[in-house]
Amino acid sequence: MSDITSELLQKWTGAVKGGDAKQVISLYHEDGILLGTFSGKERVGHGLILEYFENLLKSPVEVKIVSEHPNVFESVAVNSGLYNFVTEGKTINARFSFVYQKGNDGWKIVSHHSSVMPET
Repeated sequence: MSDITSELLQKWTGAVKGGDAKQVISLYHEDGILLGTFSGKERVGHGLILEYFENLLKSPVEVKIVSEHPNVFESVAVNSGLYNFVTEGKTINARFSFVYQKGNDGWKIVSHHSSVMPET
């Protein structure tokens, strides 16, 4: 069953790579929250999440999954791990946590936290 979280993560990375912010936000619950990698702003709801991805996707972005640790609990799923953003010739190492909830319209992201890896 944890395959669903990997599938959802691949769907998100594909949407980001596709560069269409509206496609990306369609994966989020209408009241979802995003604590994005490249912004200190708390973004709740499609309008603010769309603004984030419209800015992020002005240049092509690729996301490469480094590791993931999925768990599914009935109608809630969590996937945390590491990924790299590749954009404008730079690689940004980051960590992530996605929380998904299953509703009538399928699995949606209700909480997404991503942050740049701290220097060790």
